[in-house]
Amino acid sequence: MTLKTYIFECSSGTYLDCVEKKLFGSNKPWPLEIKQGDYCLLHHYEIGGLLGLWKATSDGGRNLVPKIWGGKFPFQVKVELVLPKITDVPQKVLAEFGADPANGRFDNCVDEQLAQSLIRFMLGVSG
Repeated sequence: MTLKTYIFECSSGTYLDCVEKKLFGSNKPWPLEIKQGDYCLLHHYEIGGLLGLWKATSDGGRNLVPKIWGGKFPFQVKVELVLPKITDVPQKVLAEFGADPANGRFDNCVDEQLAQSLIRFMLGVSG
């Protein structure tokens, strides 16, 4: 079975909760596809940064931590940081992801080949 890589969104208002509570969430049900061990990235859309690298420590579920974020993001996954510190993906690498030019957002599930090269890059940068 192949591990997948997923991209979550955050703002300045949700970033600290994501990192401190080790929890990512969405208002759409796609996180229910996540399995324990899948990789996760966090796109801080206000600053344009793609941050990583986390691994899911749970399968995706609904309201794993009820009432967080005022209940706006009920589809959640618990995560742990894989790298020694949160790493920002460089802009040259981001270009390969093909963010939507209209809104700067990414697809939530990353193509397997691209995900593998990104993970190797990030692990190489920190190692």
